[in-house]
Amino acid sequence: MLWETVEPIINRLEDDHTAEDWQELFGKWDGHHWHDGEKVSEKTSILIMDANAVTTDGHPDLDALHELLKKHVQASISDLYLVSLFPYAAKPTDTAVNPRIRLYEDLGRFTHEFELMYDTEPDVYNELQFNLLEETDAFIERLAQGATKLRVHVQSFRGMPEESIKRVIELWHAVLHHYKPHGQLVLAYEGDVQDIGSYVNVADAICHFDLASHTMLALAQGDAKRLSDWAKRIEAPGFGKTYFNFLSIHERDPFEKNLIEPSVDMILAAHSILFSLQGIPAVDYRTLLGISSPIDRDALIHELKTDPYRLQVFSGIISQLNVKRTHPAFSPYAEQRIDTSDKRVFTVERKSEGETLMLYTNVSEESVTIRTRGTNLFTGEPVETIELGAYGYAWIKR
Repeated sequence: MLWETVEPIINRLEDDHTAEDWQELFGKWDGHHWHDGEKVSEKTSILIMDANAVTTDGHPDLDALHELLKKHVQASISDLYLVSLFPYAAKPTDTAVNPRIRLYEDLGRFTHEFELMYDTEPDVYNELQFNLLEETDAFIERLAQGATKLRVHVQSFRGMPEESIKRVIELWHAVLHHYKPHGQLVLAYEGDVQDIGSYVNVADAICHFDLASHTMLALAQGDAKRLSDWAKRIEAPGFGKTYFNFLSIHERDPFEKNLIEPSVDMILAAHSILFSLQGIPAVDYRTLLGISSPIDRDALIHELKTDPYRLQVFSGIISQLNVKRTHPAFSPYAEQRIDTSDKRVFTVERKSEGETLMLYTNVSEESVTIRTRGTNLFTGEPVETIELGAYGYAWIKR
């Protein structure tokens, strides 16, 4: 059935393989035991995690990483976006073990607690050099290795016509949803999201690369106007589609590195903005854990417990995530409205399933008084007026 779905797409691409070649490829994977993920919801949040970040005796240790995350973040975060993972080197063993088999075994431990996200970025210089069958096989292999979300970077298809890129992504989108109906093809497009056009039709979520720069500018200037104007211009991407939001991503510096002496309050204000917006939110491990290079697991735990700054950042972000995951108005598909009545405050209204939330983030050093009526989601207390101190935030259920 998959072949009948994708054959028209493949026939519009440069491809020298026969129908038999493709059917053989899909037949190879039909016997795999496929496990679908959960539907994306308000419970969905992603930790961008370098697979090599946690070490034992100076070497990357997926066991140590798994135990750390299982104990400290699993209750609050649903997905791991594992980066710096491919290509994968086999561990030294007494017998020859296929690195791909070893990888599947190593990643299997995470799937009990987390859904997994990986990159798939073909190294392409022109359409004729692109081996569609092999790259599709590699794409499916990522799914077999546990991924329920795959990020495809448009700019990795260097030298290919835009229409061909869209057809490849359309093909992979169909393949992903055949094996994992709840899966997500996340499209990275480093340009103005206003120009993304028909790419939205062949993806489930679109990366927002501009959120970080607009948030940094708002905090630096104490003025949310440009951030609010940008957010107001972004249209809802259509039924069943959403955005992929982040302040930092592995190709770039961590968010806080671009701020001058960022306080805990500034970091938490930035994440309040991140979680307020329509989309799937991703948190960078470098910010959450306060690390910039590989570190021994025990040393990391000790530093988190003894460094007040890092502990407050970690605890604050986790607290926001714990509140977010219990309210349907935080769904990536929930309605969104941006309010611009006070340029010092980034204000978002979210609605879903009869629930309305007002989300306020003060981006300035001034105290701001806001008249609003509802229940404070962090304290459970009824409010009619809230006082937001410098970089303060409040999430109110009406």
